[in-house]
Amino acid sequence: MASERVIVIGAVAAGTSAAAKAKRTNPDLDICVYGREAHVSYSACGLPYLISGAVADYQALIARTPAQFARDGVTVKTEHEVIDLDVAAGRVTVRDLATNSTFHDHFDRLVLATGARVNCPPVRGIELQGVFRLRSMHDGLAIQTYISEQQPKHAVVVGAGYIGLEMAEALLDRGIGVTLVNRSKTVLSSLDHDMSSQIISRLEAAGVQLALGCGLEGLEGKHDRVTHVVAGGRDIPAELVIIATGVQPNSELAQSCGAELGEHGAIKIDQLGRTSVDRVYAAGDCSTVDHRILNKPVYLPLGTTANKQGRTLGAYLAGHERPFRGVVGTAVTKFADLHIAATGLSVEQALHHGYHVRSKIIHSTDHAGYYPNARPITVKLVADAADGTLLGGQIIGFDDVAKRVDVVAVALAGRMTVDEFAWQDLSYAPPFSSVWDPLLVAAQALAKG
Repeated sequence: MASERVIVIGAVAAGTSAAAKAKRTNPDLDICVYGREAHVSYSACGLPYLISGAVADYQALIARTPAQFARDGVTVKTEHEVIDLDVAAGRVTVRDLATNSTFHDHFDRLVLATGARVNCPPVRGIELQGVFRLRSMHDGLAIQTYISEQQPKHAVVVGAGYIGLEMAEALLDRGIGVTLVNRSKTVLSSLDHDMSSQIISRLEAAGVQLALGCGLEGLEGKHDRVTHVVAGGRDIPAELVIIATGVQPNSELAQSCGAELGEHGAIKIDQLGRTSVDRVYAAGDCSTVDHRILNKPVYLPLGTTANKQGRTLGAYLAGHERPFRGVVGTAVTKFADLHIAATGLSVEQALHHGYHVRSKIIHSTDHAGYYPNARPITVKLVADAADGTLLGGQIIGFDDVAKRVDVVAVALAGRMTVDEFAWQDLSYAPPFSSVWDPLLVAAQALAKG
């Protein structure tokens, strides 16, 4: 009896996670992974730090190579693009990007892990040399090379989300002047305005020029190379431009076979990775994920989610049902020495989804004030005004921000109320926390109203 053949389209996070887990769990599966890029199974989240020089060698970002997958019985074909599929026939059409030749391959089950692409604004000059997106290892290496060869003095980063902030820091670390352009008048839309103002102050202190409330209107160049960005009626000098305006899912193949799409055109999947089409599955940045607060599928592309969805799907393909219950939307980043984290819903998001909310901001220190080197930390908690259930948290500080937001994330997943959270048994010693941790102080203040 022939082995069941699984084809995976996409070879970065979700796709390789699914393939590896499926093969480990059921070695009899015949698994082939097709990836458009030359590199596979790497940390895209590490690319800004590669560009900054904090990561010295791009190979440090690679978890596994095609040769390593082959030793475990998984075939990985790089620089191969699946351009068409016929689910009824169990057939995909593949283009070898090195030779431009095409061929067919057959599957019993198909995994779409096609990722996402930058939602690039349709403005003039977007294809000039020196204008980059940052989604792939190829993008990161190209930006590295361009900086080394062209030695730009001025850069513009368009978009002030996580990638925008991380790239602003990376370019400053390379000695390049940075202007941050953002259509919104604030930064990091996952935070409320009363929290993100701290980030704006830190950006300005670091020398970042801000053009907030300014939409990108176009790019100007000379000899096919960018020289200026036009935004908000201003001409901003730029020999390097990073487009960081969010992403959209690569769901065209799914749509072509009739798979149901969800929010933002992402492939709608259940907690096992099943699409609406029999024998077709999806995971990662091309797909939806269940939101544990909103109780519905949303589009929230994050590296941690892609890996969890991939592993869940791999187990299912191998015969084990272990549903991934979803996310609460936890994320963290930093700019210079300022650490920024959020989980759950902001006030603005909660109101958008129909909640009546209460919130509270407190200012404290990251450990006991009398212990050396205590630094400021700001915590904001958001709760449902109807029943006191926690809805979200935002934290900004200089130390221990990431792990504190993880505590809030666990409370959100457990549907804790503010009163319950306010009395949790968190660790205490003067070098690490005040006797009342800032999280508990915030919860106590919110509980009092």
